[in-house]
Amino acid sequence: MSTVPQSSTVPQDAKPVSANPAASTYDEVPYGSYPVPASHPDRLYSMAKLFGMNPVPPENARILEIGCAGGGNLLPMASMFPNAQCVGVELSQVQCDYGSEAIKFTDFKNASIKQGSVTDIDASFGKFDYILCHGVFSWVPEFVREAILRVSSENLTDQGIAFISYNAQPGWYMRGMIRGMMIEHVRQIEEPIKKISQARALLKFLVDSNHNVNTPHAIFLRSEAELLAKMPDSYILHEHLEDTNHAFYFRDFIALAAKFNLQFLGEASIASTWPGNLSSEAQKGLNPINDAIARGHYMDCITGRTFRETYLVKSSSKVDRNLEDSRLMPLRFSGKFETVNDANVTDGSTSFKLKNGQIIHTQDPIVKGALEILTSLHPESRTADEIVTELENRKISFDSREQTVNKILSTLVHGVLGGWIEFRYLPDRMQNKVTRRPTVTTWARVQALANKYVTNQRHEFIRIDDAQRQIIPMLDGTRTLDDIISEVSVLLSTGLLTVSVKGNVDSKEIPKAVVAQVLTQLAQNAMLLPEPA
Repeated sequence: MSTVPQSSTVPQDAKPVSANPAASTYDEVPYGSYPVPASHPDRLYSMAKLFGMNPVPPENARILEIGCAGGGNLLPMASMFPNAQCVGVELSQVQCDYGSEAIKFTDFKNASIKQGSVTDIDASFGKFDYILCHGVFSWVPEFVREAILRVSSENLTDQGIAFISYNAQPGWYMRGMIRGMMIEHVRQIEEPIKKISQARALLKFLVDSNHNVNTPHAIFLRSEAELLAKMPDSYILHEHLEDTNHAFYFRDFIALAAKFNLQFLGEASIASTWPGNLSSEAQKGLNPINDAIARGHYMDCITGRTFRETYLVKSSSKVDRNLEDSRLMPLRFSGKFETVNDANVTDGSTSFKLKNGQIIHTQDPIVKGALEILTSLHPESRTADEIVTELENRKISFDSREQTVNKILSTLVHGVLGGWIEFRYLPDRMQNKVTRRPTVTTWARVQALANKYVTNQRHEFIRIDDAQRQIIPMLDGTRTLDDIISEVSVLLSTGLLTVSVKGNVDSKEIPKAVVAQVLTQLAQNAMLLPEPA
């Protein structure tokens, strides 16, 4: 039986919460510092190229992150792009110190983190090709939001791209209800840890009080409780319990950006902007709307969107949304698809399961072959022309190479719009084969020494097991496979690494088997760097 959480007994004369919580709460409970795939310059570069711009390749770019926390998003970029300049600005001294210590440890000469506010950024910082601001805009006062947009405009190069994420309306209305109840419940508690504990207790009380109740309110409470149960304490504090959390209608955000001479380029997920992913009724109503901003607004209203990751460019930049063949042909595609048996398919089609769980069917051997090729090469990417060459190598016949390239290109572009194919312009930064001297980034090696998560070449956070954690620091490009096997043999013989081996395996072969398994897993998870040319 649930009881009302204890904050109801807090004395009425309890000390008020600090008037400037941003100066202390992020020091007391630092926010998680993780890679944000949508903010990676490769993604921004590809979106800008797709819409006719000429951005600077990330390898040689100047990158600024506003609110970089401990560097978990910025420093993997510094590791990936040694010729780029990566600058972070962070208000929390504690988190700034974390990042600065990491820079010293890794000896990244191309990275720096400065303690301060975005309001401190001026012309002396110089111009940047990529400006990133994740998890800040909705959570700061109006004058700070204006500073973010000012910097995103004044400090952006002419072909530069800014990334800003924020809570979106109308979907955040319901989530805001949860936030409002939590804030009201803990309003007289000053200590962050107690606030978090009581906020969680309140949500449990509300869910328990609606046991076996299936009203819309009860169903939403359960869904939010399930989501928040998976989140760390820092998320509860900084997402729901900070003084400021402002959600925006998309068109209002774009109108605000326009005041600072910025315009909409695209959304990190291009599929979220395509009406073809909605119902036929929705498409019928949206098709007459040619304006991308108005269409995006009504799509948010249809889907109840709660969060946006928006790319902005200068108002003077030419954005061409008419996709020409000259911009589509160089596109590189990647995807992984599971072949499944569908009892309802009786026409001989092959069924593929997409990453969103959707099943697609095809009788076309060209399309089937293309999806199988991408799956076998994943996480690497290929152009439509390269896929046709692979079809030829596999002895899959077709009449016209040009027509086949166009068919594959059309299929995969629709896959991008549908959200089940990824695209890029730049060459892959990983490979799916194990080389003689396997290598991962410096940042990944440092992460493996410290915790159970590493950042891969797709800018994703990957959980690693003990064998991977022990082997990743060895992958600096100086060791051959034989060297790595010898070191793993020592770890196994001294008990510093234990593994379970299935079947009858000669003990002398166990180190080799462990290394082979780990390197294969790392290759599949986009961890291994390409061999030097």
